[in-house]
Amino acid sequence: RRKLFTDEEKVLLNRRLPDLEGAASSKWLPLHTLAASGDFYLLDNLLKHKVDVNALDKDGLPAIHKAIISKKHAIINYLLRNSANPSVYDRDGATLMHYAVQTACNQTIKTLLLYNVNINRPDDYGWTPLHLAVQTQRTDIVRLLLLKGADRTLKNQDGLTPLDLCLRLGHDVRTYELIKLLKNFRISKQHNSF
Repeated sequence: RRKLFTDEEKVLLNRRLPDLEGAASSKWLPLHTLAASGDFYLLDNLLKHKVDVNALDKDGLPAIHKAIISKKHAIINYLLRNSANPSVYDRDGATLMHYAVQTACNQTIKTLLLYNVNINRPDDYGWTPLHLAVQTQRTDIVRLLLLKGADRTLKNQDGLTPLDLCLRLGHDVRTYELIKLLKNFRISKQHNSF
């Protein structure tokens, strides 16, 4: 597997700030590319040169979205520790938590909760992260969200709660498990910790 840069090129890049305009694509900034690729060394170097960690790409997304989509957990942690805005949302109102649920990454969900990302904030269509978890039939993620305080009673624009959505999914074992979980879930204090 070929590396993005040789060791010599990395040393040269470390000596001075690279030409960021030349390194940008038509859609992504260098920071976004490095966040998605998981190249920690170059990302760290770039941030040391005072690059805006919350800069938006052509789609209006900061680099942390790219890291979440690419499941680069170390990069997600690093960006959050370096002032990435955990409350940012995309043009449809989807939060970082929505993206973490869509990628079905428990570790990212737990990390975002440490940064107080609102677990119940709906997108512009009224979909909460819990709605998304139910739609993808991820029982583990539904359970985690419920443990962390997700509200089962919130309705989307179509007036559907996560349980209503679940009832429309079909008649398989996973759907039955989700229905049971949504109807009978009770938070106990011992389960509400990481």
